[in-house]
Amino acid sequence: MTQYDSNSDEALIEAVQRGDGDAAACLYHRHIDRVHRICYRIVLDSSQVPDCVQEVWMKVFRSLGRFRCEQSFVAWLNAVTANTAIDFYRRWKRRGNHVEIDETFAELLVADEHEGAQELQVDDATVRQRIHEAMKEISVNQRTAFVLRYFENMPLEEIARTLGCREGTVRTHIRRCLLALRAKLTVTLNE
Repeated sequence: MTQYDSNSDEALIEAVQRGDGDAAACLYHRHIDRVHRICYRIVLDSSQVPDCVQEVWMKVFRSLGRFRCEQSFVAWLNAVTANTAIDFYRRWKRRGNHVEIDETFAELLVADEHEGAQELQVDDATVRQRIHEAMKEISVNQRTAFVLRYFENMPLEEIARTLGCREGTVRTHIRRCLLALRAKLTVTLNE
């Protein structure tokens, strides 16, 4: 335990702005899991996540000198992380790389408690393949809105600020993502 572990994010940021490396390390370790989780669920390829996470933290520490403590650090960090992961994914995709799907998506979509879905017995590899195909068709903004809402429990207003759009657009992104993923799974289940 370091001297900074009990400090607020704001106190750590002020210390980092004064050049304190230990405070920077504490801030990093406090939020690395959140950054990693968001990057993983947007980029969708575990081999690319470390590079994406590194890019996020480089941007965070370069910009931290201008950060105003009146705003929520976590909200700002979520926005930097999501936007960096979106840009990273787009660059990576343009180079012709393929996406591997997180098993969590399959679990979330197969166990659809909102519509009272029954316990489904489907070949796991088939479900993953269908989700993989569906994710290729879903825009990165739709996937990001979905991830931030259902995996990071961010409010719609904060997601809208992060993506630079209206709350209604965020709802549309999430809905379209769910519909596309469910449509692919429905096809799988009916085969």
